[in-house]
Amino acid sequence: MMNDMSRFRVPDTLKAAALYGVLTVLLAYPLSVRPGEAVFGDNPDTHLFIWTLAWDAHAFLHHPLTIFDANIYYPFPHTLAYSENLIGLALFSAPVQWLTGNPVLAMNVAALLACLMCGVGAYVLAARLGLSSRAALICGLVFAFSPARFVRTGQLHVGAVQWIPFTLAYLHAYLDHGGKWNLRLAAAFFALQALTSGHGAVFLTAAAGGLIAYRCLLGEPLALTQRLRDFGLSGALLIAPAVLVYAPYRRVRLEMGFRRTFEAWEPTPESFLAARTHFQGWLLSWFPGPHPNETATAYFFPGWLPLLLSAIAIVSFIWLRVRSWRSVSSRRWQPVLASLLELAAVLGTAVGLMVVVTGPVRFRIWGDVLFSARSALRPLGFAVAAIALRIVLRRAVPFSVGSYRRQLATLWPRWSARAAEWRRAPTPFYVLLTLASVLILMAPPIGIWPHVFWLPGFNLIRAPGRFVILTVLGIAVLSAIGFDRLVARFSPRGQSWLTAATVVLMLGEFAGMPLPAFPFRVDYPAADRWLADQPESLVIAEFPVLPSARYQTLYMLHSMANWHKTVHGYSGYEAEMHTVLYNELRGFPDELSCRRLRELGVTYAVVHEGLYPPGIWPTIEERLKLFEDQLKLEYSTPGARVYSLRKQP
Repeated sequence: MMNDMSRFRVPDTLKAAALYGVLTVLLAYPLSVRPGEAVFGDNPDTHLFIWTLAWDAHAFLHHPLTIFDANIYYPFPHTLAYSENLIGLALFSAPVQWLTGNPVLAMNVAALLACLMCGVGAYVLAARLGLSSRAALICGLVFAFSPARFVRTGQLHVGAVQWIPFTLAYLHAYLDHGGKWNLRLAAAFFALQALTSGHGAVFLTAAAGGLIAYRCLLGEPLALTQRLRDFGLSGALLIAPAVLVYAPYRRVRLEMGFRRTFEAWEPTPESFLAARTHFQGWLLSWFPGPHPNETATAYFFPGWLPLLLSAIAIVSFIWLRVRSWRSVSSRRWQPVLASLLELAAVLGTAVGLMVVVTGPVRFRIWGDVLFSARSALRPLGFAVAAIALRIVLRRAVPFSVGSYRRQLATLWPRWSARAAEWRRAPTPFYVLLTLASVLILMAPPIGIWPHVFWLPGFNLIRAPGRFVILTVLGIAVLSAIGFDRLVARFSPRGQSWLTAATVVLMLGEFAGMPLPAFPFRVDYPAADRWLADQPESLVIAEFPVLPSARYQTLYMLHSMANWHKTVHGYSGYEAEMHTVLYNELRGFPDELSCRRLRELGVTYAVVHEGLYPPGIWPTIEERLKLFEDQLKLEYSTPGARVYSLRKQP
């Protein structure tokens, strides 16, 4: 299929965006109708996303150049780089935060907007690939709302991948049609994805790098000088934010020794059928045994209809290639087979001689045995069989130096023409992208995650199951191609009816509402609001400090009332010093905890009476009286007290 940029129409894209917006509200119900007072999951990760977006909004106004010096994990710098910075999402959520002061609303607006934009991005990608507007609509529908991606909408660092299809769309446009601004727009969207989600940046790098490698292997001219000229200073400036954002992460890795170690990855087979949708739940309930959703360790199923349309795309592509080969020559296979037999004979003989000279041989790939031979009989027998078959073909393809020379002379033009056709056809690449990502999802020995974990960026991904994003993207494009093939013989009216029917069927399959929505709001204790009125720069510690991460994220949310430095924190990384510190602070107030607070330069301790386990507070209150020489009561309100730390002589 030849690419045709004329298929891209802004009015059609706006109509699709409106539809995706309506569907986002529908499928995300009830959170979509009360986004200011509920969350997808009341857990530490959600609290971290709320704090991160709120910190970004605060830093945009007060210290944008030092945005990575967040207020958590005092006294370390660059603590925003301990996890996803979400700056790209904050560009959209910050105005909501400033206007409403509601961080929950700001986070949910960012999550739902990312879902809508995933649909728009996939629509643009399909249109840039030359597919019809109807097929592009299906592509966006699958990428935005397929259960394997939609279930991750609340995981901002994984679900906010809306700039991946935009980048690929303009990269395809540049490779197919040139145009320096296509390349520069691809760079701009890459930077947006890197700012939005580091996970998304890794997924995008893998997809874009794979596309470039695929095209080069099929004869795409490198033309590095021309590429650099097209990229130009504008492209460098557009991608610069992604480079600048990487710097603090690298610094943290070097200074703090942050390294993510390889973790065994063994998803259950049921994960590939698991989906939080009513249709899938009903369908699988007919099968005996435990329900796959109950035994699955992840949700990977993209939907039956997308898989069916993808199969149509693959079968139609293969069928068209077979027809083209058959129409050219019924005997073209004979020279090809003769060449393969000659190559097999040479390889078999070479391996046989190697065994005779060096002894048994074994060829490995990624630690797995690909081929082994203990004696020369096996490879030499293989060579003899190849030679015998080649002799059978001697009349159709005679042994002739001149014949070989003529074949070699025509080989490159034939290969070049065929490769150019495959380069521009989107089906092969997106089949390969889908297969590669599925292999990452699978458990060893089939899965390849242990073999690609060492790649740059890949070792930052804690759970390789998140690569399902690329699986869904590949299936979305293939679904669109299959849909175009399916409706090609229908009249325009019939195509419209089939489009409407496909959309309705997909919505029926993808529907999982009402989604779990947990009531949640960020309440700032009066003690933390009082600290906001203190003129000097402070360092805060809050109590109790208990093993649960929820206490750390709760105190991070409290810090949003004043944005003073705090020793508390929760993210993808925790320095050993803080792990030790939290253990030491669990005995507060005692000599060790008070001494450690003074050594760190903590100025105020906030003690929350209502957060202690039942029956513990009277003991804590008595101990606070014993440490009046070290702790001075500065503020008191029902439920909380603020103490300053006295300097010891």
